[in-house]
Amino acid sequence: MRIEAPRTADSHDPKLQKILAAAKEVFLEHGYAAASMDLVARRAKASKTTVYTRFPSKEALFAATIVTECERHGMLFRAEDFDHLPLDEALLRIGGRFLDLVWSPEALRTHRIVMGEAARFPEVARVFYDTGFVQTGEAVARFFVRAKERGLIAVDDPAFTARQFLVTLKGFPDCGISLGLCEPPPAAERDAYLRKVIGEFLRGVAAPPA
Repeated sequence: MRIEAPRTADSHDPKLQKILAAAKEVFLEHGYAAASMDLVARRAKASKTTVYTRFPSKEALFAATIVTECERHGMLFRAEDFDHLPLDEALLRIGGRFLDLVWSPEALRTHRIVMGEAARFPEVARVFYDTGFVQTGEAVARFFVRAKERGLIAVDDPAFTARQFLVTLKGFPDCGISLGLCEPPPAAERDAYLRKVIGEFLRGVAAPPA
């Protein structure tokens, strides 16, 4: 399943925003299995018809909440958005957005819900993967493709490099954070970690001097 981010016009639809906000609350409070379209409709103070008109299934609604979070954290960007920045600064901004997303309380809670329910409800894992990981990865991959075209990096497979970049960003700290054993680092510590990771990464992908 692929659910695209809400269009700009839709983002000004108050009813849509109420439904998405209610759905986010319901999924986080009750998990995927126990959530229902009826419960979302009641929480949003909307009719079931209104909800189903915008989202034909619970899977579609769950996907839309994930896409909305990715969009809210700036991860559904255009590759050319960073053309005005040096490569390292562009990667710092992308990396900062990514960590702010995946280490946000909502994303961590959603990840734990998905991991706990995926065996019984494989569709929840597929939706989470396709709308979260895949779409975010595709946005970063497009940036790396553009960086290669501009001669900023020297890699054979920009899409593969983009995926490795995201995995590298999460790194070892993500193990404890995802398990709830520790909190995400404060901003200054996160920034220092991010600069160190990107510095090491760039030493491997930077194009040689002209």
